[in-house]
Amino acid sequence: MSATTGTPEDGAIRHDWRTDEIVALHDLPLLELVGRANAVHRRRHDPNRIQRASLLSVKTGGCPEDCAYCPQSAHHRGVDLTRDRLMDPAVVLAQAARAKAAGADRFCMGAAWRQVRDGAEFDAVVAMVEGVRALGLEACV
Repeated sequence: MSATTGTPEDGAIRHDWRTDEIVALHDLPLLELVGRANAVHRRRHDPNRIQRASLLSVKTGGCPEDCAYCPQSAHHRGVDLTRDRLMDPAVVLAQAARAKAAGADRFCMGAAWRQVRDGAEFDAVVAMVEGVRALGLEACV
């Protein structure tokens, strides 16, 4: 067992935690936890590689949610934000191709709505995700 991470030396994931071990971990100072997380991350990932992502708002403004932090909410009248319908998938995929050419590994598509309902908009979002994946990028929505 590693003294710095609390995991077996071979890096295996544990499923046999005792309550006292969990409490001891919980009670550690924040920066100690950050250090341990960093050690685990470095064991499993190249510490010098970062994922490059590109974000595009594919539907802007007019969200029915009332999230205090989000300027896309239709409830925030003081925010000067145009309301744009869902973008055409071909336009989105052209932007994704540009992002890939610029070095992106992931293409994220943000949309101002509570949920997508079955129909043309849902089909368009599916086409966007499929197209982004076909470009060899990770997709998130």
